[in-house]
Amino acid sequence: MNAHNQLPTNIYAISATTTDVSATPVRGKFFAITCSVAGTVKVKGADIFQYVDVTDSSGVHTGFIDQGTGAAFADDATMNSAGDGFFETLSTSEVDLVMIAGQTIYGRFDSVKSDGTFTGFAYAG
Repeated sequence: MNAHNQLPTNIYAISATTTDVSATPVRGKFFAITCSVAGTVKVKGADIFQYVDVTDSSGVHTGFIDQGTGAAFADDATMNSAGDGFFETLSTSEVDLVMIAGQTIYGRFDSVKSDGTFTGFAYAG
């Protein structure tokens, strides 16, 4: 068995000091993010769902997909009529994920960066 088939070949170190730079994989997508210092990591990608309490939110409708149309919500009123729940974010929207040290999340992310608190690793393939 070849060891190179078992370990990620593209590992990106994400530092708390690189808040103005998004790491983007050379090929493929990021498939895992591991946190070494607790903080918030910012990710972009398709198929990310986020819970939104629409009664307490305003001006966020442009970052989420209206399941009825497949496009961004037209306005807050349209999103409010959908009610609270999980909404798919646009692939161009940045999503904040709060992580604790030692935690690993999995998904398909186009870019990963720190908000100034997160330190960890992103794995691409």
